[in-house]
Amino acid sequence: MRIAEWLTYTSIEQLRQLNRTYHGQELATHSKYDLIRSLLPKLGTKENYQKQLKDLPDIESRFLQLLVFDTASAFTMEELLAKGRAALCKKEGVPRNFVIKAIKRGWLFQGYSQRTHYLYHVPSDTRKQVINCFLAPFRDYVMIRPPLYYRDEGTEVVHDLKKFLDFLRQQIVRTTDSGGIYRNQLRQMMDTFAISENLLSGKGPRFGFGRSYHFYPDRFSLLYDFAFYEKYFQETPEGYLRLTEQNFGNIFDTGKEELIINLYRFWIRLYKRPIPNLPIVLKWVGSLAHLGWFPVQTIKEIVAPWLHPFYYESEELLFARILKMLAHLGVLRIGEESTGEQFLTLTSTGEKIFSDVSVFQEKVIDVAFIHGRD
Repeated sequence: MRIAEWLTYTSIEQLRQLNRTYHGQELATHSKYDLIRSLLPKLGTKENYQKQLKDLPDIESRFLQLLVFDTASAFTMEELLAKGRAALCKKEGVPRNFVIKAIKRGWLFQGYSQRTHYLYHVPSDTRKQVINCFLAPFRDYVMIRPPLYYRDEGTEVVHDLKKFLDFLRQQIVRTTDSGGIYRNQLRQMMDTFAISENLLSGKGPRFGFGRSYHFYPDRFSLLYDFAFYEKYFQETPEGYLRLTEQNFGNIFDTGKEELIINLYRFWIRLYKRPIPNLPIVLKWVGSLAHLGWFPVQTIKEIVAPWLHPFYYESEELLFARILKMLAHLGVLRIGEESTGEQFLTLTSTGEKIFSDVSVFQEKVIDVAFIHGRD
């Protein structure tokens, strides 16, 4: 519902609180109509939201980002407090205070029916207006023409997923004692892929980004984990990889776009454990990339507060890893100028994914899957 509708349903107590917030005093009236009429010129206008965003401390701005970029229809108090903790970015603070201030400012309204009384809602026009205000300062950053060089992997990720499964159908694939495919056979298989990757050199620790991440390069690790999770193949106790008759045929009945969306959702669930704030990072990347060819360096600066080191992975490495996987999934085109400056934009598939997939609602993959206990 729009904010005008929420005002008609909300309690007179909250209307008086909103009037104190926006008028600095209690209006001498007992009429809901008079209270609403006094609030409408203040609430829901572009100028009001611009002023609020300009005056917000960074932590409260992050909390507001988490509210408006999450398209969920309603939030529980527990979910709001979790957003408050995330907005603190490991600093000291009281998450409940952010919720109280959001209610006082009219960003949140409590449900009015018995079924929704313990749920909190962001008015639809508030969400739209605030997102526009967040994006407004960056619209002039967009490059009108495409960069000199850019990479678009299209739907090749689906092609290579099927190539992997087809290889398992045609070949006897056995794993080492540690569980990885033998390098010679892995190289033979990956040579059939549309997008090549270097095999791991064996130097440095690799963990935290999936079940098979310590065996294979990033893109193939995702394909392997996805196919195993969907039970397209199984790892036998004897050390073989074998297709499952029951599920393998399903992949050929699934369209490319649907498979990419499934892969994208699985990737979020896999990467949310090492990167807890991945949903809001993706919302920023998608929103800015939707404007056109947007500078990568600017996006990196915008999302920097949401990224924290993960063991040996710095914030910069995590950001680069996110963009690389979005390109592999066919969500982003990433280009470069002769100066070395990088730009990115959404593909047509990426536009559909960012409009259809609610990234905040994706649950983290069970840790038992990551550690090989299924």
